[in-house]
Amino acid sequence: MQDGIARTRVNFSTLSEEPQAAGLVIGYQSTRERYVLAQLGASDAAYSLSEWDPDGFGWRPLVGAGLKSNLESGRDYLLEAKVVGQKVRISVDGVKVIDHILSGPLTGPQVGLSASGGSPVSFSGFELFAERPRVFVAMQFGEPFDTIYRDVVRPEGDKLHLRMVRVDELAGPGIIFEDIKRQIAEAKVVIAEITAPNQNVFYELGYAHALNKPTILLAQRGKELPFDIRSYRVIFYDDSIGGKSEVEQSLDQHLRAVLQDDA
Repeated sequence: MQDGIARTRVNFSTLSEEPQAAGLVIGYQSTRERYVLAQLGASDAAYSLSEWDPDGFGWRPLVGAGLKSNLESGRDYLLEAKVVGQKVRISVDGVKVIDHILSGPLTGPQVGLSASGGSPVSFSGFELFAERPRVFVAMQFGEPFDTIYRDVVRPEGDKLHLRMVRVDELAGPGIIFEDIKRQIAEAKVVIAEITAPNQNVFYELGYAHALNKPTILLAQRGKELPFDIRSYRVIFYDDSIGGKSEVEQSLDQHLRAVLQDDA
């Protein structure tokens, strides 16, 4: 599962003062890669999200909520974790308890169960529901960029079963930047067309880089790019029929490479 929902019922036979926790493993690849745990009972919190840091730091708590003393033994808790890009939402019995944006994307696709402590824990009703990964597209509106989006970028996303998101396509009475930040955080990858010196596009690209999110840059051939961008790999294309075919092939390869890294 790359994006989607994992849920299970958790039942503690007994609860004591000793360390005891149970929940969902999300984004596991190996112990050499980052992954997270959505749990009940970890530390002193009723609900928590923690991260395995492979660079020598071990387990690191990210966020907790509620008091562990409020948990009841012998009761089924429905624990659900929804992953959309780098956003993790944890719900218990249908109530949201944690909403957190990870500092970087998870690399592993595996989901599982985890329990620790000296007392038995039972799991039941484990389910997974996959969703289409999202791609946020940052670009200036108007021609020729609308044509590139309509004829190349969106069809490539549809072909790979990706959900493409462009700001002008978002529904609602108005777009505020918090919505845009949320869409970027929830995206698996960001595609940015950087030919025009558009401040909004570069702000959105900078936010994606701050989240360590994979980015794919597009630009018309012959355009001089800002100094800070020149070190990044850019897909250059000509504003012609042949140029569209060329960027289509390159974009397909880059998107597949990002998705393969998470497979």
